Amino acid sequence: MSSYGFDDGEYLTCPFDSAHKVISNHFKHHILRCSQHHPEVKTVKCLFNGAHKITPLHYYDHLCECPDNPSC
Repeated sequence: MSSYGFDDGEYLTCPFDSAHKVISNHFKHHILRCSQHHPEVKTVKCLFNGAHKITPLHYYDHLCECPDNPSC
């Protein structure tokens, strides 16, 4: 997942539609809703935070960089 810092707070890029930039405190709700509209996009839940949905290609990199990973 990519993130961008704006004056309003931190925006995250939706893994289901890269055109969606969502403020971080609304991200969980957006992911749940957007995953229902894009069932063709395959994602894997993060081992450390179930709200993190990652494409299988980026899963290992995410686990290494996840802010909820206790070993980081």
